Amino acid sequence: MKQKWDGVKGIVRKDGLVLVLVKQNGDLDLPGGRVEKGETVKSALMREINEETGLQVEINNPVHKWSFHKTRDQLIKGITFQCRYLNGKVTLSDEHERYFWARIGEIERLRCGDRFIRNSSSYRSAKDT
Repeated sequence: MKQKWDGVKGIVRKDGLVLVLVKQNGDLDLPGGRVEKGETVKSALMREINEETGLQVEINNPVHKWSFHKTRDQLIKGITFQCRYLNGKVTLSDEHERYFWARIGEIERLRCGDRFIRNSSSYRSAKDT
């Protein structure tokens, strides 16, 4: 039987830069994860970002819908939101070994979370210009 999970990812922006996480295997990632039963997508993303990075953010507009098979029988469907850094110092969970802040244009070249974001130039908002 196939399992379906809902997922969320966040493009956390601070001072014109985007937070990029690095997994233990070296893959680049965006903060986020699974939506638990009873959570909204925004509350799940707020929880995941705080658990993975220790940061407080404002969750703004959705920018991309995505889906992929984690395994042959596990389908994950999700949404990526634009987020604005509010406060906190990055403190990583065990899921990631390091992080860095990158310019939005660098994200595509780095192939960061390419299944979670597309055409990053469209992620600019009035607050970012």
